[in-house]
Amino acid sequence: MIKPIAVFVTLTAAGMTALAAWDRGGTLLDRLLLVSMAVVIVLAVHLLPALSRRPAAWLVWAGCLLCAVYGHLTFLTHANLRAGDLRASQSSLSAATERQIDLVQASLSHIQARPVATVAAELAASKSWRDRAALKVEIAQGKRGEQLRDELGRLSQLATTALVTEAADPVAARLGVVTGWSESAVTVVIGLTFSILIELVGALLWFEALRLPVTPASPSQPAKEQDITEEITAVTDDITRVTAAINSGECKPTVGGIRVFMACSQTRAMELRQRYLEGG
Repeated sequence: MIKPIAVFVTLTAAGMTALAAWDRGGTLLDRLLLVSMAVVIVLAVHLLPALSRRPAAWLVWAGCLLCAVYGHLTFLTHANLRAGDLRASQSSLSAATERQIDLVQASLSHIQARPVATVAAELAASKSWRDRAALKVEIAQGKRGEQLRDELGRLSQLATTALVTEAADPVAARLGVVTGWSESAVTVVIGLTFSILIELVGALLWFEALRLPVTPASPSQPAKEQDITEEITAVTDDITRVTAAINSGECKPTVGGIRVFMACSQTRAMELRQRYLEGG
């Protein structure tokens, strides 16, 4: 059960770092090489503790962990940016502001009046009532154009503010208010936590999955131990009988006497006599 979970975690981490490496690359060859390197580093972080017990392996593992965390942070940062762009594009405030900007630009494109100061100077110097009437109309259009340009600037600023606001991560923003940190700091801390956790979980799972199983005791082993115990007990009993018989005079302390008394082979009698002499 552990191994499938370990495979899933490793594939997830490898996918994250591979996508981050793909985003960092320029040409197709650069991207392929960066992806390969990133995946190798993630595999090293997950498998080295289970495959190697050398002290130097831990130094390599620590370096790979730092590189893997950097890759995960890159992925999380890019994912957060993409999510922010999506939120901003789907914002109703941004959409309404963009529509107002389009309307103002369309109205402004129909105004061909010259600057108001220039037209006002000509109006002051003109004596013809027809020219003065035309210049007054142009001044009115010029003022209208200035108002539209001011409105366009205000709407552009409002659209920029809406984009920044909608693109921000709402959870990170609220955590920043609670902790007093900036939104960027909160995002980095959360990303570091996620990145380190997924690497440590993967390494732990593979360590447990590849750990050598404990070999159960052989069923014949207790029987062998029991046979040895019984044999030692039998030898002890025989020595006790021989010793008692020799002390009581029933048996001579010789190999022949012990052989006759115990009704055993000569080898057995020699062994019992040797044990008797050692005990005496």
